[in-house]
Amino acid sequence: MHSRAIFFFLALVPFSALAQSEAEVKHYADLDRKCEEAREKKLKPLRAAKIEACVGEQKRTREDCENEFANYGNTHGKAGAGAIGGILYDLAECVAATDARNRYRQ
Repeated sequence: MHSRAIFFFLALVPFSALAQSEAEVKHYADLDRKCEEAREKKLKPLRAAKIEACVGEQKRTREDCENEFANYGNTHGKAGAGAIGGILYDLAECVAATDARNRYRQ
C-alpha cells in the first residue's frame, strides 16, 4: 500500500478507533492465550492418534509421522495464497476471545 493511501485511510478513521490501551491489549492477549491453551489440550490426543495411525497403518517411521502431524489442527498456508483454517476455534475460550474483539471493533 502506498504511503498516500495509508494517510488517506488514517484521515478517515478517528484516532480513538485506532487506540487501544495497554490493559485492553493485555486482556485480548490473555483471552487468546486461554483459547490456544484450550485448543492445545484438545489437539494433543488428536495428534497422538494421527501419529499412531500413521506409524501403525502406513508403516512409516515415528519421526516422519511426528513431523507430519506436529501442527495438525493449526491454521496453515496453502499453495498459491490464502490459508486453511485451524480446528477447534469453536471452544468456549476461543468464542470468548473472538466475541471480545468483535465488541471492541463495533
